[in-house]
Amino acid sequence: MSKPVSTFDCSGYAQGIAQVLSLKEADLPRYLHGTGLPPEVLYDGSGLHMDVTQFLTVIRNGQQLLGDPEMGLRCGQNLQRSVHGPIGYLAMNAPDLYTALLTPAEFAPIRLPLVNTELSFTQDELRCELQVMPKVESEVQQLILEAFALTVQTNVELYLGEAMASARFEFAFPSPAHAAAYADYFHCPVTFDAACSALFLPAEVARRSHPNRDPHAYATAHALCQELLARLPDASLDIVDKVRRELLSNALSETSEEDVARALFVSKRTLARRLTERGTSYRTVRESLLAELSARYLRDDSMTVEAIALLLGYHDAANFRRAFKRWHRVAPAEFRKRFS
Repeated sequence: MSKPVSTFDCSGYAQGIAQVLSLKEADLPRYLHGTGLPPEVLYDGSGLHMDVTQFLTVIRNGQQLLGDPEMGLRCGQNLQRSVHGPIGYLAMNAPDLYTALLTPAEFAPIRLPLVNTELSFTQDELRCELQVMPKVESEVQQLILEAFALTVQTNVELYLGEAMASARFEFAFPSPAHAAAYADYFHCPVTFDAACSALFLPAEVARRSHPNRDPHAYATAHALCQELLARLPDASLDIVDKVRRELLSNALSETSEEDVARALFVSKRTLARRLTERGTSYRTVRESLLAELSARYLRDDSMTVEAIALLLGYHDAANFRRAFKRWHRVAPAEFRKRFS
């Protein structure tokens, strides 16, 4: 199993899970077994930190300690929003639900680097794909997806102020033995054995704004997240984040895979291998970034489709329109109309 490289402090999540599982002081050594960390790491203000590899060990220990197949569901339902830090605050004050769901991907390196979301439109729905880092054993991946999905459900319902009964979840794993318990946790239909794990929302729901959102709070939280992102040391970024940073720092139309590899002091073959280890490729990372930026720019009515196409390196607006429809399953004009 490849070791995820990150200086992200997971101790807040580990502490939250321990509280959800009602662990006692005597349980903590078993909970932290194999991490090399003392119980103090779970207390606020200890100054100790837990990396991603240690956090995965804690998850496995929790499974063995609790012996409860619903552990992922319990954690996802009961984790407090405070463990998400400024990312959660930013999402809750976003101008619309689509932007709120886009937030985790925008500031991926400063949140828990085990999960990610990828948004796209399919017909009249918004698909929010739930992704877990690759090469994690299936039992742990399922637990993380269950918890992640319920966290997304909680945040969406807090944003909307109502249950998301019109949505549905699809999971890529087989129906688990405790599938009957899903009805106690999820507020919408759930199916299994899907092509990918995702939340599907009606498009009109995705463009709703929070009736009580605070634009000033959003601007403040966004600035804080940008500051935290800028302060991250290079070693805390994984290869996908580094490629995204290089692409954002240069003209996308003029930056090749060879250019990115050279900037990262590796060969093109090494770059491709490292991206493959993360379950992706240079083309996929670049396309995902283009899709994300194009959606963001289209929400600015002052920019024409032709200007956005040029900004993203498309000298022919028709080619950009075709690419956008491939990414979002809807034409740019229709996308802009939905979010106007």
